[in-house]
Amino acid sequence: MIADLNALVDVIEARLRDEIDIAAFAREHGTTEYHLRRMFSSLAGMPLSEYIRRRRMTVAAASVVAGEPYLDVAVGYGYGSAEAFGRAFHA
Repeated sequence: MIADLNALVDVIEARLRDEIDIAAFAREHGTTEYHLRRMFSSLAGMPLSEYIRRRRMTVAAASVVAGEPYLDVAVGYGYGSAEAFGRAFHA
């Protein structure tokens, strides 16, 4: 199971700007989405959705610091507007 969770983290890192289908990943690795999420939360100390949100925000912040246009970064990481991105960033 640890190998599956490591593979999940690799998939998340590779697809931070894309939609991540956790259910499909779970099926491909012979488990259920529920079990995968429970195991991830147990080992990581946070829900999978929170981990993904934090990783996206961390990478998005690095992109803004690197000089990418704010709106491009916001839209690229799934926020509908710069305002929504700003609210999520402050939270």
